[in-house]
Formats: sequence, structure tokens, C-alpha cells
Amino acid sequence: GAAMAPKARSKSAPKARGKSKAKAKPASRASSRSRHAASSEAVTPRSGANETATRDEQLVTPRCGANETATRDEKEPVAAAVETVPKGAPVETADPTQTAAATASGAGDPGTPPAQVTTPSARREQLEQNVEDPWVGLSDEEAYGRVINEAWDSVLQSHELPDGRPAHVIASKDSSDTCDREAWPRVAVSLDVSETRMERVDSLPALWLRNVNLGGNLLQSLDGLSELFPRLLSVDLSLVDLSSFSGAWDALALCRNLRAISAEGASVTSFEVMRRMERLESLELLENSVEELDEIEKLAACCPSLVRLDLRENPVVLEPGYAASIQEHLPLLTWHDNQSTKKYVAKTIDKCGYTNLNAEVNAVDGLYKNEHCSCLEGNPCIEKETCVDWENREAVAAEARKRKGLRDERGKQL
Repeated sequence: GAAMAPKARSKSAPKARGKSKAKAKPASRASSRSRHAASSEAVTPRSGANETATRDEQLVTPRCGANETATRDEKEPVAAAVETVPKGAPVETADPTQTAAATASGAGDPGTPPAQVTTPSARREQLEQNVEDPWVGLSDEEAYGRVINEAWDSVLQSHELPDGRPAHVIASKDSSDTCDREAWPRVAVSLDVSETRMERVDSLPALWLRNVNLGGNLLQSLDGLSELFPRLLSVDLSLVDLSSFSGAWDALALCRNLRAISAEGASVTSFEVMRRMERLESLELLENSVEELDEIEKLAACCPSLVRLDLRENPVVLEPGYAASIQEHLPLLTWHDNQSTKKYVAKTIDKCGYTNLNAEVNAVDGLYKNEHCSCLEGNPCIEKETCVDWENREAVAAEARKRKGLRDERGKQL
């Protein structure tokens, strides 16, 4: 009798398991349907539910056909994944001018979108309502003059605290450095975020910028440029592959006050998709791939106010008739391929404002009575004895450089 007991269990056990499986299939399908229904229902309790239900039971709508004796441990994981919002409760939104601060305040990429993102237009509205323009007293022409001459009131590294003056802000290229973006809207009129691994312009806060340098970034979009920077006058897109994404010229054309674009080595091949930019005055496209001569006519149609153009290191400059095409289609140019097109007319000496030209001086290194004052050539004298105007030597030299159009290898006026 003791030997037969295990044998009886071995026969009956498979049958019992088979029956339980057969019964479990309908329950499983019902459970699957109920879970699907529960995921589409509101998180509030259904009408007729027991008013004395516990808080843990009210977090999720009871599943249809579910066992009412389910344990608390089974419901908690679902409840933890659902966030209930009372009907009519206000939804908190981040300050649009400071959304990017969360990204850069710690160790992070300045171009990575923040956890809470608002639209560029919403950020602009918040900027206009809450932050005064640091250059509110300057016209666009005055501000553009300062941008060209880099005449900033102060230069601020992104980790430094501002002193309240309008500033040119330089973002750190080291992602481990802290970055106080919350202070940028109050002082930034120019921003350098070049080579910061930024991918999208709309990851930046809204600012009263007149100038922004986005060069050297792997940008995938320029969307939001006009909304985030409503007073933008100059943009640098050097070493940004503009051919790798669409809409670049569209985004630039939306910046209605834009005066200058620099896009050196930006893979520009044609002006076919370029949009009309009435106020654009300066376009620097060194080391691009513009080839066809008829591109000049397309460019002229899009930029009727252009006075500065640099197409050096483009194949088109080697085409026969290039100079003639420039003169025909862009007659307003005063600066072309790093050369002034203005005719130089020398002032008479009485109109130059120089003084002490007839002063008696001692010989120094073979130079006699004002034989050669280097200030007149653009270099301030280092010896008082040979200088025609020692007290004003820097101003005299600067005027000479400006008159001669002397510039460094990057085209910046010396």
C-alpha cells in the first residue's frame, strides 16, 4: 500500500495541471482585455465604487473582472507609474528664459535640450514681459556698429557673475564647467557658443542678442532663431554643415533685422534655396563650394542691400567673367573678397588734423627732422624724437590704418 501512493500521484498530477491550464486561458484573456481597458480609462474611480476604498485602491481604476481580493503589493507598481492630476488644477511651467539653465548648471552639454522644454515663441513672450533689453537705448545701426568693432561694454565668461553691464558672453567649451545661464538674459547682447557640441538652436534661452556665434557645432536645425533672438543683427555659422539639414536659409530669412552672416567652410554650394533678405549687408562665405557663375545673379536677387561679400576659396572665383558678373549684379559692393572697392582720395595735409609737423627733432637711428614718422604709416612711434604728434600717436596711427584699409588675415580691421 505504501508503494502504490507515489504512483497514484504521478498519474493524477498531470491531469490536474492540464485542467488548470485549460481553465486559466479564458481568465488570462479576460485579464488581458481588462488591463487594456484599464489603461484607456481615467485614473479617477468609477461611479459606484466603494466610497470607503483605501487611497491605494483609488489610484488606479479597478480592472474589469479583477479579483477584488488582490493584494496591495500587486496594485502599488501600477499606482506608482500613474500620476493623477486633479481636474482644473494649474499645470506648472518653467521660466522660458531660464529653461536652458537646468542643462548647463551642472555637467552637461550646452546644446542639450533641457528636461522641461517650452516653445521658442513662449520663451520670447516671457523675455519681453520680464527682462529689459540691455541695449534698449541703441538703434539697430548703432548696435551693429558696436558688433562690427566688437565694442562690448564687458566680456563675460559663462561661469562668471555679471556686473550688470551689457556683455559679450563666452560659453565654456568644457562641459564640466558650471554655467550660470539664468543671468544671461539680463546682460547678454552677444553670445559665443561655438564648439560646444550644440545640436539645436532652440536649446538656448531667449535673449536680447545682437550677435551670436554658433560656429563649429553639429547643428541639426536653426528653428527658433528669430523667436529666441528678436533683435539679432549678426550670426556666425562657420564650420557648420548647412547642407546636412533643411530650412537653414528659411530660418535666417525670418530674422528680419539681420545685417551680417558669416559661414566659412559651411558646405554652401548654391543660392537656389536662399530666401530674400532685404536688410542683409554682409555675407562672408569663404571656403565653400559655389561653382556656377549664374549663382551671383541668384544671390543679388535675394540680397539687394549687400555691400560686403567674400567668396574667396570658392570655385566660382576662378570662372572667367567672375569680376564682371559681380560688378553687374552687385553694384553696391564696397568690400569684395577682402578688398575695398572704394576709390581712395587722399586728404590734403591741412585737413588731416596733424600738428607739430615742422618741429625740430634730433636724429635717431639715421632719421632726421620728421624724415619718417611711423604713425603716418599706421604704426605708433616708439621714439618721441621722430614722432610728429607724440601725445596723439595712437589716434594718428589708427586713422592711417583705417585710411589704408589695413586688415589682419581674418579680415578684421586693424
